[in-house]
Amino acid sequence: MAFHQTKLKNGIKVILSPNAATRAVSILVLVKVGSRFEAGPINGVSHFVEHLMFKGTEKRPSTLIISKELDGIGADYNAFTGKEQTGYYIKAESTHLPMLADMLADMTTNSLFDTAEVERERGTILEEINMYLDNPMAKVEDLFEEDLFGEGSSLGQHVIGTPQTIRTMKRSQLINYWKKHYHANNIIISVSGNFQKGRALSILQKQFGAIKKGTQNRVKPLSAEINKQLFSAHHKETSQAHAVLGFPGLHNEHADKYALGLLSIILGGNMSSRLFIQVRERLGLCYFIRSSSDTLEDTGTFSIQAGLDLTKFDKAMQAISTELSDIKTNGVTAEELASAKEYIKGKMALSQEDSLDVASFYGSQALFSKKIKTPEEVYKKINTTSLIDVKRIANKILDRKKLHLSTVSPFKTVKQFAKFLDF
Repeated sequence: MAFHQTKLKNGIKVILSPNAATRAVSILVLVKVGSRFEAGPINGVSHFVEHLMFKGTEKRPSTLIISKELDGIGADYNAFTGKEQTGYYIKAESTHLPMLADMLADMTTNSLFDTAEVERERGTILEEINMYLDNPMAKVEDLFEEDLFGEGSSLGQHVIGTPQTIRTMKRSQLINYWKKHYHANNIIISVSGNFQKGRALSILQKQFGAIKKGTQNRVKPLSAEINKQLFSAHHKETSQAHAVLGFPGLHNEHADKYALGLLSIILGGNMSSRLFIQVRERLGLCYFIRSSSDTLEDTGTFSIQAGLDLTKFDKAMQAISTELSDIKTNGVTAEELASAKEYIKGKMALSQEDSLDVASFYGSQALFSKKIKTPEEVYKKINTTSLIDVKRIANKILDRKKLHLSTVSPFKTVKQFAKFLDF
């Protein structure tokens, strides 16, 4: 699918990907700010600010006015915060493009930060934290990243913050953070769906053109600590052992990220993957198991996550270890590689049917990549990945000396399971 890259007069990058075959249009506003740009005492501020963008502006002074306007046209809308980006999106019938742009510009540049709303949202976020604490399958992912990157480090911080930081965060700190980071050099706007490029650009210039320039956020160098082996037990009385076995991964621009993505699919990316078949279907040691490869601007993670039988945790570690050892020694088969490539091709084709997915595909690249690739160019990279490439990256990434095992379970230590991880 074709796209057009340009800039507004104030320097905001704009990606336009028109598609006359759909009746929908999506606008995604991405801001290059997330938890890794936060000072420790205000950890969680990016996510807090994101919530407050929906709580009223000068033009639309309440949450109800904002939601009624969007619900009145049947729009899908939401926001998200990560370690390196915050995003706001609206998807609606294409004739509403001017209103969508007006709404997103209004929310991200004119929010009130009303004192009462700040206090109400503080309570909401504290309950969101409690929800994750009661969901060990989700919580173990945050704890793994904390263990891998280091507690208190910018990447080890939890996106949502901590109860302490959320309780003590001041309204002035929220406003100062918003003013510091929400400027033209940190913003990308991606529009996909049924629209005319010239008209869309004119609308965006009108709504976002007054945003001032600033200094683009830059990531700080990582500590070498992430390369050290670590076994971490986070004690909680649970019925399962929720575990993540992970390793330092690859950054977003790394040439081997496609080979690592294919390795992840073959190991645990779907219901026909090695780990799903062996650990769940054949041995019955878990209900849930998956692998994933995630990239960041300067690093990444490769992880295997599972919810495991407490009484058979050692057998599960051994089974996973056997699969890792085999894939490092013998590589993957031609059939597995071909199937993984077709899996990605199919998933990419399906995602291109949704205007929001298309906006995200191009927008995230514009934010973090030197060159934006089309789906066809991405698939060409995937299709040229060889068996040798996958085996080479498996041996590079699946390094036992860099293994991090994090668990949420009744176990007070997991070092006794190290002997079962021999790969």
